[in-house]
Amino acid sequence: MSALKKIKDAGFSVDLQGSSFVVTPSSSLNNQQREFLKTHKAEIIQELHDDELTVVIFTPAGNALVVEARNKEHADFLKRMNPPRSMQS
Repeated sequence: MSALKKIKDAGFSVDLQGSSFVVTPSSSLNNQQREFLKTHKAEIIQELHDDELTVVIFTPAGNALVVEARNKEHADFLKRMNPPRSMQS
C-alpha cells in the first residue's frame, strides 16, 4: 500500500502545497502517524505530484477517461474545460 493511500485510508485529507503537503485535520494525527509522515515525506509528495497531473475528462457520450497532463498548467486547463459531471448541466 502506498504511503499516501495509507494516510488517506486513516481518514485524513492530504494536499500538495508548494514543495510540501498539508494534512487535515492535523490535530487528529497521533505521534505514530506524524512519524510516518516524516519518514515517507518524499514518497507522499511524489504521489501527490503524480496525482495532480492525472485528470479525469469526459467524452461527449459521457464516458470517463483518465489522462496524464503534460504539466500542472495543462492539468488545470483540462479541469477548467472539463469539470466533473456533477458540475455540468
